[in-house]
Amino acid sequence: MAKRLQLSNNFALKKCSKRICTAEDRISQLPDEILVHILSFLSVKEAADTSVLSKRWLPLWRYISRLNFDATKPLYEVLLDHKLRKRHMKKYVRWVNHTLQRCKAQRLDQFRVCFDLNKFAQHEIDKWLEFAFARQVQRLELDLLKGGENLRLFDYCYTFPAQLLDLNHYAGQTHSNYVNKFPPLWNNFNSVKVLLLKSVKVTGEVLEFFLHNCPFLEEMVVRGAATLVNLEVVGPSLKLKHLGIWSCPDLESLKIRDTNLVTLGTSAGHKLLLWNVPMLIEVDIMDATRILDDILAPVSCVFSQLKVLKITANLGLVYLGHHKFPELTKLKKFVVNVHILEDMSVLGCIHVIGAAPLLEEFELKLKWIEPMRSKRECRKAARCPLHHLKVLRLCGYYGRTSELELVRYFLENAIALEKIIVDFGAQHVSSVPLTLNEIEEEQMARKSAKLQLEGEVPQHLELVIL
Repeated sequence: MAKRLQLSNNFALKKCSKRICTAEDRISQLPDEILVHILSFLSVKEAADTSVLSKRWLPLWRYISRLNFDATKPLYEVLLDHKLRKRHMKKYVRWVNHTLQRCKAQRLDQFRVCFDLNKFAQHEIDKWLEFAFARQVQRLELDLLKGGENLRLFDYCYTFPAQLLDLNHYAGQTHSNYVNKFPPLWNNFNSVKVLLLKSVKVTGEVLEFFLHNCPFLEEMVVRGAATLVNLEVVGPSLKLKHLGIWSCPDLESLKIRDTNLVTLGTSAGHKLLLWNVPMLIEVDIMDATRILDDILAPVSCVFSQLKVLKITANLGLVYLGHHKFPELTKLKKFVVNVHILEDMSVLGCIHVIGAAPLLEEFELKLKWIEPMRSKRECRKAARCPLHHLKVLRLCGYYGRTSELELVRYFLENAIALEKIIVDFGAQHVSSVPLTLNEIEEEQMARKSAKLQLEGEVPQHLELVIL
């Protein structure tokens, strides 16, 4: 055994090299179906690049069932310089068209378009959708956000082609005007399970078509639809489990009744009508009107069954302190998003926490808007024993007195507390690199968090500063 260990490195390298050269390519011997299935987990570009491996691999990528046209690098360049949008848009359109011409998949598990495309790409995107529906797509995503991150002006948004669905009326047109442009594909919509539309003009009529004609549709998310006015999600026969309606400024009513919906997220809480949704356990509400009482009122009928509650309070947590919450008997997780000004108090959230006797996790996400560190004394809130709270997560901790007094509240009341997580990465969600001032500000906030919390948090608790 000792002699074997003393073999020269050169001999070992030659032997290893010989084995590599003569090794049998077992992967290429797998059936086409398995290889195509593996390639489907890659991006379109990565899958196409495998064609250079050998003749055996040359045609395989054309049969992949997941077409994810994500162009992260060009999107990043457009976000930094909007003048590049037109050039990159043309390249993106050519890339998608070229790929679809070579694609031979009979069915699609996913079809995702993710790029800064507007109404000037209407004709091309229409053809892409027809291609996807003809192959009974299961997951359809049109992510057309400006720069990949922001909502665009509504007049420049791409319009979903309702004529594909053979609806009788759309945008002032009659059936006879467009029936010959797109043949109805009735049997091809049945397979849709997920529908995600961002910066796309779509009407309630179109969305309700999918709800009632797609028996497997489980998730629907719409963001930035200027043409969405009324939407009804009604009927126990619907399979929809997850619904998100965000940033639709002309929405007048959102009716959800007699369904098995599990999660709901919306910025139109003041337009929301909820009735008989026994399976609803997670709600994400954005305080778009800045009157939190009006936002929460429509949701109050499901408070007793919620397990996860997320709230975005644009004007801080003052309204939470004024709102009288019924007992949230099943709530396990509570998340609050808030923009902070100066040394504004965040103790308003304890009114919800006190109403949730089984709460296990609390997360506070702070967005900095002219925050200020003051030297005032910490206020003390009324004691309220929290017997089940285990995790406290603070995102965007700045080192203000108001944040420290909240931590002290949990240290005094959370009997079962195990971990405190301080996360600064969630403060900046844009893909644009941080400026020097932002980096310095984040470093200072991290330093303040260490100085404040390392002396406050007992050693038996886990303190994680990311």
